[in-house]
Amino acid sequence: MTTIETHALGEIISSHFNPGIVVGAYFASFTGCLLTIELLHRRGTSLGSLRSWIETVECALAMGVVGIWCMHFIGNRAITLGDGQENMQLVYAPGFTTLSVFLPVIGLTAAFAAAEIRTAKPLHHWMALSVTGIIAGLSIVGMHYVGNLGVSNYMLSYGPQYLAAAFIIAEGDCLLVLVLFYTWRELWINSWWKRVLCAAFLAGGVSAMHFTASVGCTYRFKMYAVDGKQRDVQVLIAGVLCATAAITFLAYLFATRSKAHHAKKRAQKVVLASAVFDADGRILVNTDGTLPTREITDKYNSISFTDDFNASHPVLHWLFRVSYNWNGVSDLVPRMQTHLLARRAPAEDESHPSSSSSSTVYDPSTSSDHSVVFRERFCVAASNLAASMHASLENVGILYDRIIETGTLSDDVATRRITRTANKSTNELELGVRKVIMGKGQVLFLVREVNLEGTDRLLNSGYRFAHVANVGRAIAESLQIPVTVLESHCASLRSYVSSTEKLDKPGTWLSLFAPIAKAHGHGFDIAVNRHHQNQLPDAQLLAMPPQPWQHDMMLTLDGLKPQACLRILEKRLQANEDDTPQYLRERRFASTVISTIQALGASVPTEWFHQSTFVAKQLQAHYSHIATDHAVPTILYAFAVMGDMHIAIDAYSDIARVPLSFFNMRQRCYSGSPDHQVMAQDIHTEFGPLLGRKIINATPSTRAGRLNISSMTKQFHKQTTAERQASFGDTDTSSENNLVMQAEPTGKASFSPHDSEMADPSLTRDNIWGGILVNSETTVKTDSRNSFTMHPGGGQGITTQSGLGPQVNVGKASQEETFVDELFATTRAKFSPQRQGY
Repeated sequence: MTTIETHALGEIISSHFNPGIVVGAYFASFTGCLLTIELLHRRGTSLGSLRSWIETVECALAMGVVGIWCMHFIGNRAITLGDGQENMQLVYAPGFTTLSVFLPVIGLTAAFAAAEIRTAKPLHHWMALSVTGIIAGLSIVGMHYVGNLGVSNYMLSYGPQYLAAAFIIAEGDCLLVLVLFYTWRELWINSWWKRVLCAAFLAGGVSAMHFTASVGCTYRFKMYAVDGKQRDVQVLIAGVLCATAAITFLAYLFATRSKAHHAKKRAQKVVLASAVFDADGRILVNTDGTLPTREITDKYNSISFTDDFNASHPVLHWLFRVSYNWNGVSDLVPRMQTHLLARRAPAEDESHPSSSSSSTVYDPSTSSDHSVVFRERFCVAASNLAASMHASLENVGILYDRIIETGTLSDDVATRRITRTANKSTNELELGVRKVIMGKGQVLFLVREVNLEGTDRLLNSGYRFAHVANVGRAIAESLQIPVTVLESHCASLRSYVSSTEKLDKPGTWLSLFAPIAKAHGHGFDIAVNRHHQNQLPDAQLLAMPPQPWQHDMMLTLDGLKPQACLRILEKRLQANEDDTPQYLRERRFASTVISTIQALGASVPTEWFHQSTFVAKQLQAHYSHIATDHAVPTILYAFAVMGDMHIAIDAYSDIARVPLSFFNMRQRCYSGSPDHQVMAQDIHTEFGPLLGRKIINATPSTRAGRLNISSMTKQFHKQTTAERQASFGDTDTSSENNLVMQAEPTGKASFSPHDSEMADPSLTRDNIWGGILVNSETTVKTDSRNSFTMHPGGGQGITTQSGLGPQVNVGKASQEETFVDELFATTRAKFSPQRQGY
């Protein structure tokens, strides 16, 4: 017969702990803390938007509910009172139990918000982090004791020494862990194990505080529990919440792994990446430490090894010009997206002949213009990048002047494996190596720098800013390139964006213009400044534009080689004339010219410099603030020479070699350039009819991923040739002639794209041309000495026919002539008069 022990009111009941449940309580807290650290790692780091506040509350819920509340009730389940009878164990009233859920959530929300306050002084930053740790510690302690107030069948009392110890443990642990996390979060972007260790220490502090307080707790009996099973309700809820937190964390882990795997596959494709820098030189990254990227296309097939997508390719020139004037294409991007969706994937469809340019119905099966598709995908990718960063397309950035090869890590491994295979034939080895080389991907960068307001906006969007040294490995792994190569490219990107936005280069400079013929007659390269590849190698002559008498002195050197120039200038210095103010200033200027010529000669190949001749034309270049509204022309004089292709320039640390066509194109890319108007008109002329046609048989498609770069070259051949001719006076560049519907001139009227829509809505509905940008008369003012005008007449204007909408005869403005055009014409006439164009 079992004797039931009875207890008097106020009797102290002994207690002990179940070790297994104690361990389970720690892992419950660890699950919540791990999810909290991961959410803190991924959340926006500023409080300027609703999204960032929601993410802050999510972090507080994960820590407060799972990391603290669940741990508390599972930990209390480990306490066994008396002999373990069910009606003697702890049971809870719903009021304080419910309150104990919200208390830590509110406190931790305030704590995490305090850590994100942006401060100008380091002292204020450390004070904010201290407040974070203190409030978080108080939330842990407060939840424990408020939760214990809900015990309905015992009166609890606490020893003061244990109470103090629990308080110190909670505060110390939170201060240490959270301050370290927020201080070194940037360093831990790509170190998952450090975040796990941080969560383990945080959970250890929560558990240690709880059981320290529980050891010093005295339980005085009040009454027997009516239902001893009631205490399992809180434990069951806590278990479900812990399981949910664990599943959520595993989902994050799976998504991260999947994203990393996808990034490695994307490294074999052509992608567009955004390189955004803040004022401190930190680069924008995702929460996993990788760059924001969008895929442009899969792989493309080149007809030959010489037909590469590089800086000399006309498609890249188009992309580069567009990035300096996104306004010219932004209104066409939605229709580009529709056009890409309408394309059908099967390769056999691409073999059909293209439709007639005068057709009013567009059939996807007759379109094979890979160049158009590639450029559309670039624009759409840029638009998607801008949208992901909550920015407009106009502010997404400018294109970096180099294409970076990606996927080289896996290629190097594959190449070594192929070359180590001794039993393969030579043909098999060649085929294997060719497969490796052609498998590489490419990445194009859009670069920009943001101010403090832009930084906050990007932080609120869920991005991070980090120093390259801290995230270089993550970026390099995603691009599959060596870390050292990545760091070098990031330094170049930072220098590039700084030079385009901040470089100030006024005054007068003496340059070397040295075109270098490529092998096999494939055009020309040109020697440039390695650090600023839109500039010639130069040395400063004057801090301001030359005065007329100084220019007259430079004219006396026209056509002379450097040594002859030096002799004339030295004779002027040695001449015995009266020390008149005019003579003294001419001597000072002559001395300045001598030292400038010598400085220029020391920085360039000696053979080239000795063979060069002086061109006494006062030329204008746009080197300063080219990506802002503060562009200031730079005055140039130059020595010109046809560079010997056999002379290596690698020994010269300040000289690089780029395609001449690319360098010339860059001289038209600056704020306020007349080329923006020309480019906008060309874009609407080329894309407007295509994107405005009705689409038939449009089916959902997959990406037509393989683009033939050779077809892009053919597409641009006529246009590029025409542009080169235009720079030498031939303006017959009628690339839009096939886009114009010829009609009888029934009348003429002034026309603008907006006027036509406002005048008659039916014209908008029937307008099959998609809104071609047309100017009946355009005059572009520029700070250079060139301007261009398009006059009405000669086929320009608008005619209308009932039901057909506006039918336009379009004229095309010629491009601005650059100093490169002038110098190349002079150099060609001097050194190779038989060559025509470049």
